[in-house]
Order: sequence, then structure tokens, then C-alpha cells
Amino acid sequence: MITIEKKEHKPLLGREEIKAISDDQVTPSMASIQEYLATELKKDKELIVVKKVYPSFGKQKADILVYVYDSKELLNKFEPKKKEKKKVEAK
Repeated sequence: MITIEKKEHKPLLGREEIKAISDDQVTPSMASIQEYLATELKKDKELIVVKKVYPSFGKQKADILVYVYDSKELLNKFEPKKKEKKKVEAK
């Protein structure tokens, strides 16, 4: 169960910063957090970026930091590009 603790809109960056708490048995994956928040906030899944998941040692709790962007252009402008893996051939 993921509960949204705090929402803060940053109009200069064109995004909403969300702090949430998960109290499931296991730490949720970033993909499951993204899908849950897309349905909860009624936003496109591609505009949601899960930045950090902080599991608490010895507790069934995890703190989550998520950015929800207003548009695809702002997402591409502010988020770092992912590196592509090089194909290495065996000799």
C-alpha cells in the first residue's frame, strides 16, 4: 500500500515532487510504483520518474521520492540521459 505523504508543485521546473510511504511486506519495484501513481494521479506513465526508494532497515516501510512532469519536453530537458550499453563481442 503506497500512501502519498506530501505533494509540492514546482512551476519553474514544470514538475510535481511527491513524497510517499510504502508499508508493504517487500520493497516495491520502481515499475510498480510508477504504475500505481499513474493510475492514482491519472497521468501518463512516461511522465513519472521514480528518483529514490529508501527502505527502512528492520521495518516494513520505504520512503519514496517521485517526480511527475507536466510534459514530455520538460522531462527530456531536466532528466539525465541514460547511457546505452556497448555491445562487446567475444574473441
